[in-house]
Amino acid sequence: MQTIIGLGQAGCNIAETFKQYPQYNIYTIDTDIIKSDTAYALERQESPESYEENFPDLKKTFLKEITGEVLLATSCGYISGASLNLLSQIKNNCNISVLYIKPDDALLSGTKALQENLIFNVFQEYARSNVFERLYVIDNPVLASIIGDIPIKEYYNRLNEVIVSTMHMINVFDHSKPIMCTFSPLINTAKIATFGLVEYESGEEKMFFDLKIPREKRYYYAIPEKILESDGTLMNKIKDHVKKNREHDKIKISYGVFATNYEQPFIYCMSNSTLIQKNEKKG
Repeated sequence: MQTIIGLGQAGCNIAETFKQYPQYNIYTIDTDIIKSDTAYALERQESPESYEENFPDLKKTFLKEITGEVLLATSCGYISGASLNLLSQIKNNCNISVLYIKPDDALLSGTKALQENLIFNVFQEYARSNVFERLYVIDNPVLASIIGDIPIKEYYNRLNEVIVSTMHMINVFDHSKPIMCTFSPLINTAKIATFGLVEYESGEEKMFFDLKIPREKRYYYAIPEKILESDGTLMNKIKDHVKKNREHDKIKISYGVFATNYEQPFIYCMSNSTLIQKNEKKG
């Protein structure tokens, strides 16, 4: 069973969204939350450095039961300064990945913009140095543009639901037997990743982060049984999608086809890069 740790408001909201699935153990760390066996309330600090310096030793208390596969979900708030201290306390017992939620950087300025740039680059360097298993990056404005118009009260709930449902389905398929599959072990140097959705008929990709020069892409075809039994064009669709989305000659592309009970087909994508991704100021 995978453990999800949410750090800060954005990370905790992601972690809470994972609660709808029984396959995950959920822990949350933030200020102004009610303490429990799986929720820890930090004292509010005035800077990222203060969160790092004053993060308590939780190895023998709050974090003691956490082992195995761990996903830390966080963003660039000041509390993200505690990320590395937190991860250092569990690294010996866990295989750690990080889900980093990029905010709308056009709205960031001053210390917050510096913190976003710093934490994004530090996470990437740690992933490339094998401190983390993988860094997953989601760009909230990009994801919002994929979803379309969203009521303000539902804005983050809708974003989080798409992120979590996509990650969950990929996890499910990674532990399921495919109908057809060309998967091979992931490239161990391509540690910076994102997710996306693919339109079934056109093959148009809608990635959740503009990952530059991906080294590897995996496609997960979630196909209803009735289509698997009747659609003789599916194999050609897959081949066309692969050709259309081959961004350069050195990219490795693979796919798996999985039977589902859905009414409609879905295609999920995971894209991985070996390169540090630069912040590009928008707006």
